[in-house]
Amino acid sequence: MKKTCKRLIIAAVLLIVSLVIKSPSQAYALNITPVVTVEMYSLSGTPVYAAPDLLSPVILVLDRFINVRVNGITDNGFFQVDLNGNYYIPGPFLVAKLEKEKTDKQKKDDKAKDIAQAYKRQLELMSSYSGTYGLKDVTGDGIPEIISSTCQEVYTYYDDGTNKSVVQIYYSANPITLYYSKGQNQLLGKYKWNDREIWEVYIRDTTFVPWGQFKCISMDASPYKGSAAVVDRPYTNDAATRDGIYNKVREGMK
Repeated sequence: MKKTCKRLIIAAVLLIVSLVIKSPSQAYALNITPVVTVEMYSLSGTPVYAAPDLLSPVILVLDRFINVRVNGITDNGFFQVDLNGNYYIPGPFLVAKLEKEKTDKQKKDDKAKDIAQAYKRQLELMSSYSGTYGLKDVTGDGIPEIISSTCQEVYTYYDDGTNKSVVQIYYSANPITLYYSKGQNQLLGKYKWNDREIWEVYIRDTTFVPWGQFKCISMDASPYKGSAAVVDRPYTNDAATRDGIYNKVREGMK
């Protein structure tokens, strides 16, 4: 009898220890703090659990924008919600205020602001040697590029989802005249060498860097010259013009 009691005591101790050391993300909440009922909103694919435990059954999955009433918070990070009974949703899946999806225009305006801010800094760096500049989409991706006064440098905006920056996609040691054919999405360059007029046809090559670099692929520009126009550099690179660059960027994104 004594041996049996001893075994039961040991088993109970082991059970208590196992509950204590169980991961908080998996263990049932020991306490639920009641709150005055508040309305919150679900995100896409919000799981609703039968208990405040990630290993408990998922009763249903809510779509985005679903309004739920929260009446408690558990000590392991779940919201207790009233869905014709008390159920539980992990904290990260509910938000107090749901922002409306931005329109295409709002997204474009936000992007233009980011580009303008980055371009302003780049133009400040160029101000000592590029007194004028152009803003023209010469890549066909909807983002206008910065063209230096002598067309020796071309910069564009690059956003990989983590970092936003200005990157150089073309450089020439000598002054050049750039031409762009919008219909054919083709960038051309013209310069003189030993009194001879030289044309180059460029392509954007992404072999070495994800944003690409323009490189010469041909010196026969005859298929494109008829529809290509000179890339203008009409803007003065001064403080006042740089301060108003947002409007120029936004116009160039049309």
